[in-house]
Formats: sequence, C-alpha cells, structure tokens
Amino acid sequence: LDLIQKDLQFNRLSLPGAENETRLKEDSAFWGRFAFGERWAEKKARIQASSVFGSEKGWDLTGVIIKSNDDLRQEAFAMQLIELSSEAFELVGLELWTYPYRILATGRSTGIIEMVRNSMSFDSLKKRPGYEEGGLLGHFKKMSEYAADPNEALKAAKKNFVTSLAAYSLLSYFFVFKDRHNGNLLLDTAGHVIHIDFGFIFGIAPGGSFSLEQSVPFKLTEEMIEVMDGLNSVLFSEFVTLFCCGFLALQAHWETFETIVGITCEGSTFKCFEGKDSNEITLKMKERFCPHLSKEETVSFAMDLIRQACNATGTKQYDFFQYMSQGIAA
Repeated sequence: LDLIQKDLQFNRLSLPGAENETRLKEDSAFWGRFAFGERWAEKKARIQASSVFGSEKGWDLTGVIIKSNDDLRQEAFAMQLIELSSEAFELVGLELWTYPYRILATGRSTGIIEMVRNSMSFDSLKKRPGYEEGGLLGHFKKMSEYAADPNEALKAAKKNFVTSLAAYSLLSYFFVFKDRHNGNLLLDTAGHVIHIDFGFIFGIAPGGSFSLEQSVPFKLTEEMIEVMDGLNSVLFSEFVTLFCCGFLALQAHWETFETIVGITCEGSTFKCFEGKDSNEITLKMKERFCPHLSKEETVSFAMDLIRQACNATGTKQYDFFQYMSQGIAA
C-alpha cells in the first residue's frame, strides 16, 4: 500500500520537479515499480482479490500474448534448442542462466506466447525518464542503491547479468540468432538478460546477404561491458570463463544438435529452412561447433569470438538502422 501511495503521489506530481523525483525514488522498490511497472506477484494478488473465483482451489494467473499472422512453430523450435542447451549447462554444473518461456503454436499462422514476467525491453528501458543520466550501469545502481545491503544487491544483479549474457551469447552464435535489436532483448528486475523473438535464425537475417549483423557472432555492446566494470574487470573475466566453458559443454553434444536440426529442417516450411539444402545447414552448424578442435584450440576460438563481438561495428550500425527506421532505441 505504501508503494501504491508513492505511485499516486508521483502521478499527481504533488511536489515540483526534481524535488518530487528525489523524494519518490527514495528506495529501490519504488524505482523498480517506476521502471518496470507493477510486479507480477502484486498483480496476481490484486486480481485474485477481485475475482469471484479467487478463493477457489487451484486458482492461478498466467500472462500470455496472442499472436496472429505469424508462424510460431519456428519460435517453438528455437525454444527447444534453448532448453536443450540449458540441460547441457546443468549437466556440467555451469552457472549459465536462460529463460525458456512457453510457446504454443495453434496453427501455421496463430499461437500463444507466455509473457516474461517482471521484465521490459532494453528499448523501453532506454526511453524511461532519467535513463540517459547513468545508462545501463546507472539503472543497476538505482535498482540496488536503497536495498538493505546495496553492495551485495548490486553484486548479485551484475552476477545475474553476466551468467545470462554469456548463455545467450553462446546461443546467438551457435544457432545464429539475428535481429538482435534492443526491442528483442529484455532485462528483468533481477538483472538477467533474456532474448525473445526468433524469426531470424540459422542464417536468415533482416537485409539478407546485406545484413549488418552477419559479421557479428553475438551482441556485446559498450554498455554491457560497462555493467561488467570494463574489459579488465573480474566480472568480464567471469563472462569469458563462462562463455568458454559453455562452448565446451555444447560442443560435447554437437551430434545431438546436428541430428535434431537435420531432422527438423528436412522438408520444413520454417522460414529459416524453407527451400534450403538441409545438408548445407547442418554442415555449417557443425563448423560452428568446431568438433575437430582440441580443448585448448576451442578455448582460443571462443575467446576470438568475444574479441570480434566487443563493440562490433555491425552491432552499432544495426542498432542505428533500427533507430532510424523503427524508432527503437540504440
């Protein structure tokens, strides 16, 4: 109730200008609501209290997006690959975090997508008032500044950022996730990065052969590196370690991925496979896994991918293109 009162005060702008914002952003909980809106637990409790069925046994609430004129079977397939990768990480005890949300394709042009709770896109976050003052790192600091232990809260959020960023960077490379503009990257209230929208995978990309992203193995921007305290930091070293270890973990199962992709793309109507040679697709994927390399050579190859991704020109150009053409924040 206290948080709701603060929201109402903010909406009424009861105090002038900067004084109002300073007072109302006095704790990290309010900042979280200001940036992300109503938390899912709060929304669920509010709706349950107002529902005539709220007291019934088994009552629950799920947020979904209903889509039409879009084939979600390819999206569902991408999610299966993400789940398999997560299992490979768990088998070797790696702290690589992903969020495989549920997708139900109800037909070739309709489907249902589970909403990712307590999150917002980088695009929406960048357009929030006050974001430009401290950027992405400033957002992390505001989220943890008034916690019981600010240092530990910031440390935990950055840790979540690193473990999720490393995981999705690997998946972006192996399965060639493209169209990675800031509208397709989410950040949750715990600091995790979550990728969504897999309409461009396995070699297809906006712009086709002229795609600005084709030369970039995965998205790693200057702001992301800043959250990890720079290239010479302990956190960035942890990112590199997780990326290299995750590469080895997925490489060990390359035959499983090759089989699954090979079977799926045979005669498939998915945009990423339709009209393409299945042998060529699986051969290119096998090359990305580098099964012929030794462990030392694989680590060296993985580190070279990180070097290529760091502030890549293609990433900057694509974000700028999306800003100019779609208004998506760069």
